[in-house]
Amino acid sequence: MRLITDTELAGRSDVELAVLFHMAAEALAATAPGTAARNAVIASLQNITRAKARRYYRRMAPGL
Repeated sequence: MRLITDTELAGRSDVELAVLFHMAAEALAATAPGTAARNAVIASLQNITRAKARRYYRRMAPGL
């Protein structure tokens, strides 16, 4: 799996983010520890998590 960047995630819906997270989690299970592929999947999961968190906090604090 290739790295999913913040730019790619910006235009995605909540459902799309959830699907991408699930796909990345499955890819993580299929990669060997310490490989470049695993590092890309971990970075993608972190990017997706941050994108979801940004949306959540924007909803919780409108106008900020």
